[in-house]
Amino acid sequence: MKNKKSFFIALGLLVAPILVYWVLSLGTHTYATLPYYGERIPPEGSNKDTIYYTVPDFKLVSQFGDTVTHETIGKRIYIANFFFARCKDVCPKMNAKVETVYAKCNELAAQKKEYGEILFVSHSVDPDNDSVPVLAYYAERFGVKNKNWLFLTGSKEAMFNAGQGYLLPVSIEDKTIDHSQQLLLIDRDKHIRGIYDGLDDTQIKRLREDIDVLLNEHNKK
Repeated sequence: MKNKKSFFIALGLLVAPILVYWVLSLGTHTYATLPYYGERIPPEGSNKDTIYYTVPDFKLVSQFGDTVTHETIGKRIYIANFFFARCKDVCPKMNAKVETVYAKCNELAAQKKEYGEILFVSHSVDPDNDSVPVLAYYAERFGVKNKNWLFLTGSKEAMFNAGQGYLLPVSIEDKTIDHSQQLLLIDRDKHIRGIYDGLDDTQIKRLREDIDVLLNEHNKK
């Protein structure tokens, strides 16, 4: 009986670390490459690879007063999200977490230039209030000192279309745009490669890991 008890104690000591590792690993992955989000369109009458969904182009204005389009972004990886400056709850918390990723990329840029080329793009869902000066002041709250983190505004229609273009659940109610707290990782070809809860620390950690995966994928091409 004593030997059986000792066996189960030993088994518990062996299994417990495995269970802890499994629990801590939830929300992470070991993909060699990241998935693609959105509808895939196989070219008709062709044996070519599937055409993956791409984020539609847009024409918006940043906190610097610059026009921002896909041409402006170029072949850069970027993280996109939606917010509004007057928000007192979700948006400040979400952008504070985005700031941790932004700061880490700036830190790593000293070692690898490619991290300094990663772009962060925050779209306002309250363009009636979020003018260029308002966005410039808002950006200062998060220590934005360069053009690697853009806060964008435009017409209400343009902002709504942008939300739909990122496949996010947006809607217009009472003349305001309802928005998601999700962050999106966009590759150099404007494919959506990751979607994350902007308030969840585990998923923010996964975003940072996925940036490394995506950089590695692009470097192999």
